[in-house]
Amino acid sequence: MLKDNGMSQVMLAKKIGMSQGVVNNYCTGKREPTLDVLIAICQVLNESADYLLGINNNF
Repeated sequence: MLKDNGMSQVMLAKKIGMSQGVVNNYCTGKREPTLDVLIAICQVLNESADYLLGINNNF
């Protein structure tokens, strides 16, 4: 996802005001972002929360 947007974990971390370590934990599933952080990530990556959360509305 980050590579698709031409962004590194360090770049995303700076844009959302977090450390690279925290972003790495989100990327590896060791930690889940709060709603506020998820919204910030969606805005930076220009993706929907549904997409980032892996929600599929096609039943």
